Amino acid sequence: MVTHRPPPIAVSTATIKVDHRESRSAANHAVQKVIKVFSSLILKAGEPEPAGSPQLTVPSAAKKECRIVEYQVEEIFLYRFSKADEPEDSPKSKRHKLFYFAGGGFRGRPTKEHWLLCAEFCSNMPQYEVNLVSYPLAPNSPAHVSITHIQRLYHIFEKEGKAQGSRITLAGDSAGGNIALLLGIFGASKHIQDSGDGECVIESIMAICPAVDHRNENPHIDTIDPLDPILSRKVIEEVSEGWKGEWLLSDPRLSPILADLSCFKQAGVKVDGVIALHDVLSPDAVEFVNRLSESEVEGEWLQWEKQMHCFPLMFSHGIHEAVAGKDWIVNVLRRRSQSP
Repeated sequence: MVTHRPPPIAVSTATIKVDHRESRSAANHAVQKVIKVFSSLILKAGEPEPAGSPQLTVPSAAKKECRIVEYQVEEIFLYRFSKADEPEDSPKSKRHKLFYFAGGGFRGRPTKEHWLLCAEFCSNMPQYEVNLVSYPLAPNSPAHVSITHIQRLYHIFEKEGKAQGSRITLAGDSAGGNIALLLGIFGASKHIQDSGDGECVIESIMAICPAVDHRNENPHIDTIDPLDPILSRKVIEEVSEGWKGEWLLSDPRLSPILADLSCFKQAGVKVDGVIALHDVLSPDAVEFVNRLSESEVEGEWLQWEKQMHCFPLMFSHGIHEAVAGKDWIVNVLRRRSQSP
């Protein structure tokens, strides 16, 4: 029998600022009810992707918002966003570069909502060059293959950043948030090991409703389970098993909550994010924020009661809380680019 205890929440500390919100509009509530009915269809996996980075088709809705150019680095397809009225070489000269890893259970391609979020970043954050990364997906590219490949990509990011004097933001939602955090840990640790001189190429990380612990052992998951409109314990356990490949679920290369998070403080990397408290991933995300605080890592987190997994992605549908969540993310990233 499950004991329904109040789920944990994160609180502001000396280094972590938490924006805790509680409202939920009638429209938001209605959308969650509809999503719950169709969640099994929404989450149904398509045909397995072949090994390697999938070449993506840009949705027409995103093309209307921005110019999007496909390119490859280390055999991974990336998609660079720029405003239609910008010179084509303009993004390459920007000091701040954002690389976005879309969620999808480590097995699904970016959805239209992911493309539109990147387009929104491009339109509202002119100081950033925005890139969507098409990373290799399970089952044919499980974690031990995909993450190793992404780490090779990071070496190119780092080399270019040092040569150009640019800074990197790693961002993503859900599975992509997990990858952004893991790559941030890899990059921050590499910076320290290489000497730690100067500033780390990584400026910050933005993790939207990230998966941070693939063991899925937190007892509060069962408290949230009946409240979550789209995910469940069963779903996240299946996703973790399908992704891990040759690694253990307790491997810090899979579960960032188990890594040494002090590397962020030592490298001067700020870690920001969003937590939806009606999301089965939220109990571990809250614990992750607590561990960041214990390591004196700086960051800002939006924590919203009664919100579903990755709710800011719904902004293009006009949902009030989703728009507010998206705006919160944009404002934090703007501040990051302006900090000395």
